[in-house]
Amino acid sequence: MDFNKSIPKIEKILGYTFRDKSLLAQSFTRTSFANERRGKKGDEYSSNEVLEFFGDSVLSTAIVTILMEQKTERYSRGIRTALTEGDFSNIRSKLSDKKNLAKSTEALGLQKFLLLGEGDKKLGIDSEPSVMEDLFESIIGAVYIDCGMDIKTVISVVRKILDVSVYLTSAASLQSYKNALQEYCADKSRRLPAPIYKTVSEEGPDHRKVYERACYIGDKVYGVGKGKNTKLADSMAAEAALARLRAENKKEAKPSVVPTEQVARLKEYAQKNKLPSPEFRDLGESESSTESEREYVVECRLSGASARGVGKSKQDARAFACQALLEALGAKEKQQKKNEGSVINKKGPKEKKESSAEKKKSSAERKSSLPRGGERTAQKKATTSTKPKRTPHYHNKRS
Repeated sequence: MDFNKSIPKIEKILGYTFRDKSLLAQSFTRTSFANERRGKKGDEYSSNEVLEFFGDSVLSTAIVTILMEQKTERYSRGIRTALTEGDFSNIRSKLSDKKNLAKSTEALGLQKFLLLGEGDKKLGIDSEPSVMEDLFESIIGAVYIDCGMDIKTVISVVRKILDVSVYLTSAASLQSYKNALQEYCADKSRRLPAPIYKTVSEEGPDHRKVYERACYIGDKVYGVGKGKNTKLADSMAAEAALARLRAENKKEAKPSVVPTEQVARLKEYAQKNKLPSPEFRDLGESESSTESEREYVVECRLSGASARGVGKSKQDARAFACQALLEALGAKEKQQKKNEGSVINKKGPKEKKESSAEKKKSSAERKSSLPRGGERTAQKKATTSTKPKRTPHYHNKRS
């Protein structure tokens, strides 16, 4: 792929024209692509990792600036807003969430312009959420540097490629985790006690205190959060409690497995059947993943077959993927044996029919070889006539 030909298309999607096109190219360059061209004069590339680092921080600043412009107003005593600190934190986390950035990148089709190494191309990593999220942040970093660190220019690009308005206008997105947890517990189908928040500890000097708060539902602690004030700590604790309640509400419980055992089993299967070693792809975080409780998705491939696993760590996700693939391969082998058995059973009656037909044929041949009725009679007469006649002996009586 000639990346230079793709530049006008990318700039049109971003709504920004780069002064330095090399920055745009670098934002799309994966480490695998750069490594393959290392040492080749005139063909050396730098990966987008550094731009990704800058873009992460710049994106956060751009989002905060948008929130200040849209949701606060100046007055004689400073600024005022209808939102709480927890609400602002909630909106920012939703906008900069890795899954949200990956979805925006995929919707715009930017991942198809990625510069990948041959190995990454074969694995198809351009569709992985973590890769698309990295690309988003790299682009923001490149724009920030190219425009001379003008945050207003960055904000215009962010608004172009990220749906900010839906989070600023939707009541659901502005709702704090405390309110969401309150509603969850008050639901008639659950009838849980109202959550109560208690201080666990206070750390640091008075001007920089860090509060740790626990969220109780009944007599049980469901979540713990930290923040520079009790409101923020309560919001973090409520988020953790809500994530735990939703996880417990899921009826499908994941089986407990030893990760290394599952991976070792699959490798042993591959060696036994003379197959190449299994390959793994990191697909990022799952749909149900939260900041307090991460869930990762890993895909395992072996000789054309693939399966995905979800776990609280990438190692666990890899283990579940191996287990799922082993089960799928086992089911496939079982079906093949069943099919082979049915073929043998089908052949059996046919052979019996053929043998019975042969028997009938041989019986008919034996009958045809036997003489018919008239012939048997004639043969019998001929046989009888050939026998010598017995001559009677007369004894002379003495006179």
